[in-house]
Amino acid sequence: MLLTCLLFLPGCDSDDVGDSYYTFTGETVGGYISARPEQYSEFQHMLDTTKVMGLLNAYGDYTCFLPTNDALFDFYEHRGKSSLADFSLDSIKIIVYNHLIKDFSIPSGDFSEGSLSNLTMNGRSIEISFQSTDNGVAFIVNKEAKIIDGDIELHNGIIHTIDAVISPTDNTLIEAIRADGNFKLFYEALIETKLYEELELIEDYSYSPPLDLLDKYDGQTNGIGSILRVPHKRKYGFTALLESDATYAANGINNLEDLKGYAKGVYDLVYPEDADITDITDRKNSLNRFVAYHLLNRKIPREFFIEAYDNTGSASGTSHSIKSYDMYEYLETMCPYTLMEVRTHRVSNEYDVFNMVEESGSAVRFVDGRTDNPAVNGVFHEVDGILAYTTDVERMLTSKRIRMDAASFFPEFRNNDIRVGKKYKGSSPAYPSESWKFPAGYIERVETSETTQFGYFNSDDRFLDYQGDEVFLEGLYDFSITTPPIPAGTYEVRFGYQPTGNRGAAQLYWDGQPCGIPLDLRLLASNAKIGYQTPGLDPSDLYGYENDKMMRNRGYMKAPSSFKVIQESWYSGSSARMSPSALRRILGIFTFTKDDNHVFSVRAAREGEFMFDYLEFVPIEVLEFEGVD
Repeated sequence: MLLTCLLFLPGCDSDDVGDSYYTFTGETVGGYISARPEQYSEFQHMLDTTKVMGLLNAYGDYTCFLPTNDALFDFYEHRGKSSLADFSLDSIKIIVYNHLIKDFSIPSGDFSEGSLSNLTMNGRSIEISFQSTDNGVAFIVNKEAKIIDGDIELHNGIIHTIDAVISPTDNTLIEAIRADGNFKLFYEALIETKLYEELELIEDYSYSPPLDLLDKYDGQTNGIGSILRVPHKRKYGFTALLESDATYAANGINNLEDLKGYAKGVYDLVYPEDADITDITDRKNSLNRFVAYHLLNRKIPREFFIEAYDNTGSASGTSHSIKSYDMYEYLETMCPYTLMEVRTHRVSNEYDVFNMVEESGSAVRFVDGRTDNPAVNGVFHEVDGILAYTTDVERMLTSKRIRMDAASFFPEFRNNDIRVGKKYKGSSPAYPSESWKFPAGYIERVETSETTQFGYFNSDDRFLDYQGDEVFLEGLYDFSITTPPIPAGTYEVRFGYQPTGNRGAAQLYWDGQPCGIPLDLRLLASNAKIGYQTPGLDPSDLYGYENDKMMRNRGYMKAPSSFKVIQESWYSGSSARMSPSALRRILGIFTFTKDDNHVFSVRAAREGEFMFDYLEFVPIEVLEFEGVD
């Protein structure tokens, strides 16, 4: 944290960050607040009224963005209230919960511009931005509150004192886009196509976490030290990537008719069979497709498009990814059966490069300062160019390997603060991870038998996994997962996994077809049945290419060289390729006659654990030229 202060806060003094920015006391969060009534008596009164003070005086881990008395008095005045007594109990509870993050202490050393990984107790995002001052850089929370005294470390958490009340918008995504005023044309198209109706959900209020799961798992610790979690809510979320009216005008698009013409020019080439559909509310109409391609059915703050997954690991900057290779994420859009690519671009040191066509260099990027615009059920970001599923984008997607982390399949993981990438652990390593247990039906894309427990480990330094995380199942499992849409073509399909002695054996299926004999997930790659040899040990095959061919003949591949384990507690190797503890199983070669979703099914041959790290789809014409990454 001191290093962060030197880097980002060269003038760390009381004018911007407070005299006690790096203090520590043995008090609890609640005790600290109660002991300073001259500064915090109003928030203390709120905590007492809502009975939240008991939590902050007990065992736990909390981050509290603590408003001063003056901040709350200003808040009352702007709300037309004279005192706390003028607020209902429910309103007070919302105010309190907006300032607390449960289960995590997040020091300023873990702040980066954008949304924090973890939601408040009210289920809302905290956005951090940096503001230049005469004395360095100050931290701004949700664009409205400055941290004036931060990193007050306490027995059960951490406090950052702020000079204004955090009051997130209650606007839905549609209302937030309309209120902004810079996206009038896109908003008009959103209304006219009736796609706004797809963006109205906030929460599945019928969901109630099963008591048996809560009693058995929630808050417990498993045998490897992971904290067990059961989701308490099932929220929906949406993301919109928007061109401003100014960007449209720069491209000769000034009204809805112009936009219709542009969309027709793009999408009639990709879908000529639908060129005659003129009803703009039809999901196959060109304008409808154009608008829908800008929409995602998951809430993705800027950091969580790819940066958080590229930087999984400890706060020291160590990462599971190997930075000599680019990382790619593939997102299903609300335009039927289409993908969007977002990638790193190491050469230019960039994140969040959308749909880059290498030959022309064309790509879409965020407009800095215009991202992470919040809504109660989503977020929207401005982009600097027109985003569309063009023939060039379609060609790009069908001429390269597509690797999808298993967690990217499930919108529920992002919408409910489950897939968080890097963990906030201060200077400590990013473990233990959280181990999530899901009731049947919670994940829409997953169907499980009664004897299957579906779960997820988020990123852990000790795991030799792509992005550090893994989907896992337990019991006498029998399940099916629907994939995101894959463009039409002929592909070699591969399953990435990490074998250990605790795994079981399973029969794998693709679209109902069995993929060879059952897979024994207990066998390390070095087992004679698989035949792995560490590259560099055989003088006649220093790079391992001949060994690669032998393994392929047996239906296996070494893991990629683009990721590694961080904490070598169980596994080692400079990359996953250099370890016998990570593998790819070739499921087969399949021809997909149309852009569509597919079904990956698994049935246990013997009871045990099953882990699912990633899937790969490799066009057969790429196989000869594919790298080891």
